[in-house]
Amino acid sequence: MKRNIIRIIFIISIVYITGCSRDDVTINTPVAGVTSEGAYILSEGGFSAGSSKLSFFNSITGNFSLSIFNPGSLGLFTDGMILESNNLYITEQGNFGVSGKIYKTDTNGTVIVSNNAGINPYSLTAANGKLYVTNGPANNVSVIDQNSLTTNSTISVGVNPQEIQAIGSKVFVCNTSEFMGATDSTVSVIDANSDIVTAVIKVRQTPSSLAVSNDMKLLVGCPGVPASGIIYKIDPSSYAILDSFVIDNGFASGFGKDIAVDRSSDNIYFISNLNNIVRLNLITKEASVFIYNTNTATDYFYGYNYDSKNVRHYITDANDFVSNGSLLVYDGNATLLNTFTTGIAPRRIVIKN
Repeated sequence: MKRNIIRIIFIISIVYITGCSRDDVTINTPVAGVTSEGAYILSEGGFSAGSSKLSFFNSITGNFSLSIFNPGSLGLFTDGMILESNNLYITEQGNFGVSGKIYKTDTNGTVIVSNNAGINPYSLTAANGKLYVTNGPANNVSVIDQNSLTTNSTISVGVNPQEIQAIGSKVFVCNTSEFMGATDSTVSVIDANSDIVTAVIKVRQTPSSLAVSNDMKLLVGCPGVPASGIIYKIDPSSYAILDSFVIDNGFASGFGKDIAVDRSSDNIYFISNLNNIVRLNLITKEASVFIYNTNTATDYFYGYNYDSKNVRHYITDANDFVSNGSLLVYDGNATLLNTFTTGIAPRRIVIKN
């Protein structure tokens, strides 16, 4: 949390230094995309345009490509990324309080279409042929055409919406807190047919992660002080809370972010408040540290994802948020296999199988 506050202060300060310069819609001809399996890594970058990076780790060959985005380079603070219909969609926040940008690329990272989008667009999901993008400072969600990247409408939600997840034709939005301002503890539900908020689910303050369980239920992770934290299991139809998992077991204490579901077991994994990777069994409710951060003074687990098919755990280490970070690749026994240098502040990890 402390590191995120520091970044917010810097973002706010640069709006007075750097003007906002955005292109109109850009359309390029797509080419054949990456066919290999692996993981895309999106680094937020530093406080200058062009320092963000889109990288790819090829899990078949073991090769890592630091920068695959083209033509040109990404701008300020790229934070959202999904792989949908064999295309990557990436959001770029830009300067604080102004319009950001969204890109559609092929799997090689070559831009097909780009367009302006929302106010500091953060995370995104897809439903009914549309993209739903959270705009934190504007307290709303942009509805964007998946092909043209044209914004069709905006939907008002709660305070500072961040993470977002679709299940069928419903879109779930984490409402969090403003920096030194209002707080929220809800998840807004958007009907992707009508693009109207149809429900609000009460959880714990500042929900920070969403995922879909193997039985198609919504998992909502909410952080707490280092000795607490909770994950809710919610019925996506009735919005009833079916179960809850309090994370307060020693070094497994505290939920942080980035829930990843093991598609071949009842386990889920996430980053804890103590900056370890924790494994939680949804049946037994047992939680334990799976991968320890052995040097929390200098290393910061900023992003995490799990590839169930190839049994690989991917962690991004942002270090000091000023120098280049790292991608850590672990096997199913929590053995470190590879370490690669990424861009500054590597955040998102998207699996390609």
